Amino acid sequence: MSLQEVFSALMAWTPYLLGGFVWNITIAVAAMLIGTSAGVLLAWMRASSKPSATRASLIATALSRNVPTIVFQFYLAVMLPSELALPGTAWVLVIPAWVKASLALSMAVVGFTSDNLHLALTQWRKKNHTTALLFVPSWTSYALIIVIASSTASIIGVSELVSRCNAVINATGNTRLMIPMYLYAGFFFLAFCYPLTLVMRQLRKTLSRRLPTGNL
Repeated sequence: MSLQEVFSALMAWTPYLLGGFVWNITIAVAAMLIGTSAGVLLAWMRASSKPSATRASLIATALSRNVPTIVFQFYLAVMLPSELALPGTAWVLVIPAWVKASLALSMAVVGFTSDNLHLALTQWRKKNHTTALLFVPSWTSYALIIVIASSTASIIGVSELVSRCNAVINATGNTRLMIPMYLYAGFFFLAFCYPLTLVMRQLRKTLSRRLPTGNL
């Protein structure tokens, strides 16, 4: 294929690929919301004066930190039904594949949030507010990692960006489009993540400049 043909093919399929990337963002946002909520609870439990709550939170944090998300995705895809009838009602709860992917990825977020927010809360109580606020850029940077990791959802049938790249290659029957297509998919992630990475890097530098030398 000539360069012009490759470019034309990529442009023609861009709207379809963008639709897949929206699913990547959706999965990542859901994973961060679920994982952060649970992580916040565990972080508060770790700071509890009750030893039983502290032990329980440490165990839960360790488990969530060490769960292999790809394996967990397969587990949820097999074990969670696609539809679940609610007892005593005519309602049927639909559990799509993207929700299962979000739940799997959220496990890593739980461990990250619990560990890092616990440190932030400790610093905040010591009046080291600037040090505590470093949690914000760290959390955002981790969210970008989850955006990239959301591409693993293709293995359980989610029609996200990587899955749609495969669909385009199969539909066109042109294997020479494979490398340009995957590079183009990488550009989507780069265009989304890199500007936010720069912003968070600048925020981290700004906060670090306000820290006493002993806290660096």
